[in-house]
Amino acid sequence: MNKPNFLIIMSDEHSAQYSSVYGHPIIKTPNMDKISKQGMTFTNNFCNSPLCVPSRASFMTGQYVSNNEIWDNTKSMPSDKITWPYILRKNGYDAVLSGKMHLIGQDNLHGFERNLSFDPHIGEPLPHYSWDEGITKSTQPWNHIDEAGVGTSPMIEADNKIEKESLTFLSDKNRHNNPFALCVGFIAPHFPFKVPEKYFNQYFPDNILMPDPPKGHLSQLSNHSNRLREMFGLDHDWDEIQIRKSIAAYYGLCTFLDEKIGNLINALKNNNLFDNTIIIYTSDHGDMLGEHGLWRKMSFYDQSVRVPLQILGPKFIMGKIDKPVSNLDLFPTILDAANIDLEQYEYDGQSLIRALKNKDEDYLNDYVISEYFAHGTENPIGMVQKNDWKLIYEHGQIPKIELFNIKNDPNEYYNLSENPQNKKIIKELSDKLINLWGDPEKLRKKIIYDQNSRKIIRKLTGPGTLF
Repeated sequence: MNKPNFLIIMSDEHSAQYSSVYGHPIIKTPNMDKISKQGMTFTNNFCNSPLCVPSRASFMTGQYVSNNEIWDNTKSMPSDKITWPYILRKNGYDAVLSGKMHLIGQDNLHGFERNLSFDPHIGEPLPHYSWDEGITKSTQPWNHIDEAGVGTSPMIEADNKIEKESLTFLSDKNRHNNPFALCVGFIAPHFPFKVPEKYFNQYFPDNILMPDPPKGHLSQLSNHSNRLREMFGLDHDWDEIQIRKSIAAYYGLCTFLDEKIGNLINALKNNNLFDNTIIIYTSDHGDMLGEHGLWRKMSFYDQSVRVPLQILGPKFIMGKIDKPVSNLDLFPTILDAANIDLEQYEYDGQSLIRALKNKDEDYLNDYVISEYFAHGTENPIGMVQKNDWKLIYEHGQIPKIELFNIKNDPNEYYNLSENPQNKKIIKELSDKLINLWGDPEKLRKKIIYDQNSRKIIRKLTGPGTLF
């Protein structure tokens, strides 16, 4: 049987709702629109942790963060951890990376044969945090708002190089000799909020949607949201023009990214590879973009945790699937599409192949889980979304609960956890998380022990030496 090729594109910080195909009335993402007219768009796809390193580790291993234990941005993945690139290579594929996968530590490939370009986010070690130390309040406002506007940045230059090397790879005649899996990791639309003029001017100053929460909403935020605002200087009262510049630049980065997605697909067509290549587009997490008084990610609001997932390929049909899925489902989906026996491997996800071939949604799970064990909190936090309900659960002596009816309240403004009528759904969704975690307090202690162990090692070896 002729093995399909894979072009897997993972952007950084692209919330699903910030694209035309997912319903945004302004942002221009015409190439994502084209994919939707030929392939499958999963309308409710979620990252498994709203932070780079743990989200990408789940994508690579097909495991929840609480199972693979890649808790945060300074936790490196063991080199003996099996990943889908390793398995594809075992089955005759060339599996290569071009750009970011944020694989920190001494092993930056984890199954990929090589990186065609480079990962600009692993050059400088990130700060290490320990829950024992509590939350450090920022003394300065987050700098990327004031710096937003027209321009370029090292990240724009990195994406241009990542695109160039990827196009060179696809144009090589050797691509017809062996099945390949090219994983392209773009930085856009991750901050800094700098984008060339032709993209910025499509949106600034008035062609944007400003955050518009109900009166009093910011005074009713959860403990976790308030911690993030304090820790990263997100509670500053910025000038409206700078907020508009930041949003316009992010919109522009989405269009900049979409253009590159189109260029890669055109390269497949121009090199007679398109008809035998499965194309997957997703992102590692989203960006709050000022909604709920937050920027960046690290939250379980929709802007932070729901990300695009579009899949196009031979024998796959066109359409939309509304059942909730997540990025750890891509591990079994990729292997299944390559006709590899899934029973050989341990993973938490589900293959999407039946849904892709005949739009069979009945077998898919009716809920999705995302987890957060990193900075900005002091306890394990998880999200469970099922049908009309989203639950956010923070462990503690008295767990902190948020509950949103996303059908009636799609903007997630009104916490319904105190309503006695909702006790049953709260227990149902909480139980799914507890069944995954086991004893949440033991999990918390395990994470703190790991954080403090790495703190000692990093102090003795130096930041970036090992992680």
